[in-house]
Amino acid sequence: QIPETLLQSTLKCLVDVVNSETATLASFAMQALGHIGICIPLPLLLVDSSSVPILVVLREKLSKLLAGDDVKAVQRIVISLGHLCVKESSSSHLNIALDLIFSLSQSKVEDILFAAGEALSFLWGGVPVTADMILKSNYTSLSMSSNFLMGDVSSSMPSSSCVDSEANEEGHGTVRDAITRKLFDNLLYSSRKQERCAGTVWLLSLTMYCGQHHAIQKLLPDIQEAFSHLLAEQNELTQELASQGLSVVYEIGDASMKKNLVNALVGTLTGSGKRKRAVKLVEESEVFHEGAIGESPSGGKLSTYKELCNLANEMGQPDLIYKFMDLANYQASLNSKRGAAFGFSKIAKHAGDALQPYLRALVPRLVRYQYDPDKNVQDAMTHIWRSLIPDSKKTIDEHFDLVMDDLLTQSGSRLWRSREASCHALSDVIQGRKFDQVEKHLKRIWTTAFRAMDDIKESVRNSGDRLCRAITALTLRLCDVSLTPVLEATKTMEIVLPLLLSEGIMSKVENIRKASIGVVTKLTKGAGIALRPHLPDLVCCMLESLSSLEDQGLNYVELHAANVGIQTEKLENLRISIAKGSPMWETLDRCVDVIDSQSLELLVPRVAQLVRVGVGLNTRVGVANFISLLAQKVGVNIKPFTTMLLRLLFQAVKEERSGTSKRAFANACATVLKYATPSQAQKLIEDTAALHLGDKNEQISCAVLLKCYFSTAADVLGGYNDVIVPVIFMSRFEDEKSVSGLYEEMWEENMSSERATLQLYLGEIVELISGGIMSSSWSSKRKAAQAISKLCDTLGEVVSSQHHVLLSSLLKEIPGRLWEGKDAVLCALSSLCMSCHKAISAADPDSPNAILSLILSACTKKAKKYREAAFSCLEQVIKAFNNPDFFNKAFPQLFDMCSLQIKGDDEDFSSAHDKIVNCVTASIYIARATDIIQQQKNLIDFFLISLSPNFPWAVKVSVFSSIKELCSKLHTETVDSQDTSQYTSIIAFVHELFCKTSVKVIEIIQTVKIAQVHIAASECLLEMVNLLKATGQLPGGEVAVSREFMQVYDVEKNEHAKSLLKRCIDILENLEKEHKVSS
Repeated sequence: QIPETLLQSTLKCLVDVVNSETATLASFAMQALGHIGICIPLPLLLVDSSSVPILVVLREKLSKLLAGDDVKAVQRIVISLGHLCVKESSSSHLNIALDLIFSLSQSKVEDILFAAGEALSFLWGGVPVTADMILKSNYTSLSMSSNFLMGDVSSSMPSSSCVDSEANEEGHGTVRDAITRKLFDNLLYSSRKQERCAGTVWLLSLTMYCGQHHAIQKLLPDIQEAFSHLLAEQNELTQELASQGLSVVYEIGDASMKKNLVNALVGTLTGSGKRKRAVKLVEESEVFHEGAIGESPSGGKLSTYKELCNLANEMGQPDLIYKFMDLANYQASLNSKRGAAFGFSKIAKHAGDALQPYLRALVPRLVRYQYDPDKNVQDAMTHIWRSLIPDSKKTIDEHFDLVMDDLLTQSGSRLWRSREASCHALSDVIQGRKFDQVEKHLKRIWTTAFRAMDDIKESVRNSGDRLCRAITALTLRLCDVSLTPVLEATKTMEIVLPLLLSEGIMSKVENIRKASIGVVTKLTKGAGIALRPHLPDLVCCMLESLSSLEDQGLNYVELHAANVGIQTEKLENLRISIAKGSPMWETLDRCVDVIDSQSLELLVPRVAQLVRVGVGLNTRVGVANFISLLAQKVGVNIKPFTTMLLRLLFQAVKEERSGTSKRAFANACATVLKYATPSQAQKLIEDTAALHLGDKNEQISCAVLLKCYFSTAADVLGGYNDVIVPVIFMSRFEDEKSVSGLYEEMWEENMSSERATLQLYLGEIVELISGGIMSSSWSSKRKAAQAISKLCDTLGEVVSSQHHVLLSSLLKEIPGRLWEGKDAVLCALSSLCMSCHKAISAADPDSPNAILSLILSACTKKAKKYREAAFSCLEQVIKAFNNPDFFNKAFPQLFDMCSLQIKGDDEDFSSAHDKIVNCVTASIYIARATDIIQQQKNLIDFFLISLSPNFPWAVKVSVFSSIKELCSKLHTETVDSQDTSQYTSIIAFVHELFCKTSVKVIEIIQTVKIAQVHIAASECLLEMVNLLKATGQLPGGEVAVSREFMQVYDVEKNEHAKSLLKRCIDILENLEKEHKVSS
């Protein structure tokens, strides 16, 4: 027993220290008071003759000390408050202690909160320590002396060694009620996270240190509920302590409690637990960690409920707050699972067999949670897994279907964490699996991978890529007949390939398309015959993908190729080259290798359909090339399909506008033609030949097809040369160079001798030409006329055997209206007359005159080009038939035309005057002298007109030639008719010609400064002077002419012309001397 005075003086001294000294000394003084209080109830303190409870005296000072920064001092003070009240029975005293302790609920210092929890445990009663333990051992605190945190609860609960508080049970009952109300009504479900954290620490302390107390035992269901609720806390300390609390509750609870707790934890982990108690939010309630969802547009924080509401209002979307709260609830759910995992791992060690019924529900979730993006969740779940599952592989094998169903379902969850974790888990779980294990899941796994690869979140897309690689490896192994039985490989192919073709390759997501193509390409390497049932779908998909998966930039470039100077055909060839190097084409090559007769029956109709409806350059060319490869591979097995294929391919060639596609289909057509029946081949070749009569596209189609026939099916084509050769020959004369060039090239490559070929197929060629001339198409008429010209020029008189057909066609065509290119008919007629004039005259003597009349009529047409062609034709016809009667028919009309021009009646005739002069020259050449004499006046007038300044120098040169021809004709007649009456007329004509035209010629030499004109004029003068010499007579006025010759000679600069003029002067001087002598 301590004397009362000593006790009072001691208490007063300690109280004075607390009130006056630093926090550290004050805390030690409070510790001393606590040690006294743990042994005896503290008496009232005598102050100024009055008795006052110690805590009343110290209350204000203690409040300040507890709000201070000295953590160690605060810890000592708060624990001392618990010690002070162990033996206390005064309700006021106890309430002051509780108020001081509860004031620490806002503290952020963990050690202070744990110290407060220890103090509350002493206030509650039933702590497993005695006063002697505290005072006579190295005891520091309950937490340091308890083994609860190490999991050994029983050792921490001595049944009889507790601080005795039975004497003041009534007061402490009130305290316990106050503590219970404070925790459950205020702190544990507070809207402030710091208060929830304090409440969790204090509840855990009470459960750990006072767990055997009957009041705690009664509260265990409420405690379990509170801890379960707190598992969802964002604060890791709160969450871990709640998890620890559940472990303690499990340990101290009875069998029913343990069962309920296990059910609740399993429900939390599996997502089937009961709904948590709602917590009312206030403005400052923290919904997210600061920075968890970024910042507001103004740069402010986004963590409290008030800040989230403000953001929703600023954005004009009040409903946005519900989305924020939904996100917060999801975060809470995730935290709850993580917290449950911490507690579960400890409970699992003790629960043992009690958890076995829950494995079916737990294993799928635990597998997934081990791949959660949150590292803390991963670690917690891994810890549970290791605690529960002794053999991971065996357990997963036993629950494989359940695991797969859960992962595949959660891979489509609206929660990105679940989607990402599921994909990662699937990637590992499916590795090394056999077909019978994954058969029913294969399709869903591929669908899951594709969906994840197109996820909105990047990390999920990455997990999808990983899953795609894993399922690719599994699929390739299961489809490889060298690694898997053929039956299983075939079944795998039946499941996977249709999905890859319909959803993978056709996907709008580039990564999915590329991955799918890669898988399909690799599948074809090892699948072998397992590929055959799928060839129709696979081949068609690959062919369509050649275009659908092409870089769209190339399409854009081709559309604008002309604008940037790129040749479209070169760009098309580049595109085809790129396509042939693609995985799709590699796959098509392998497909060809495994085709058999049975698969051919299914494949050909599908490919044929693609010929009809396939779109895109690469697809069109790919289909054609594939048919070529197919025909070469299967050979005669293609025969049952040749009729259908030839019809489709021929039509495709006709309809294609792309030259590259057209050639590809033509080559395929030629390849199939090799295996066609004679009747099929005949029909195809005849249909091909008929295309030359169509439009430009059909003419090109004809050329492309025939060229391919020559190169690929020459042996089949050999029997149809009588059909093909005429078409090629005639089509060489198409107006379009791009068309005629194709036929010209084909002609040169395949016809060894042009003359021999034309002679051999003359009848067929003439028949085709005749049809062309009679055609209603101007183009065909023109083409046929040009072909006649070429035929006649090449074969000459050989054409005589067919002249009547050609002549009849041409003569029928010349009369009537003009059409563009009709001049070709006149050219053809002139060529035919040049080659077959003998045969024409022999067959019908009247034909030459009829021809001449038609041509002369054509010469009067107003169309310039046609009229010029008519004059050229007239010249050739006059020369060809060499009929003297033609002069009297042709020259008068030619002279009339010339007269029209000089009168100015028709300006357009001047451009054709050169042709008229040539016709006159030809007429003079074939004329009789008597006829010439009769037309001497008109001839001289014609020459004078033609030498007038109205015409260009080129016309004058032609006139000089015509005069020379006339002089040559008269020279011969002069020599031959000296003894006839005609001689006098000739002499008169010669003199008149010389006198009238020489002056004009000399005038031209003087006025036209062109050397060519001077030479031609000098030659003309020399010819006239020689003719004059042949007559031996000089016309009157010759001396004047001689002088003009001298004048021209003196100024002439061209040596050749000058020498000619000198010869003229010499002849004239000799004639003059002879004339003087004779006179």
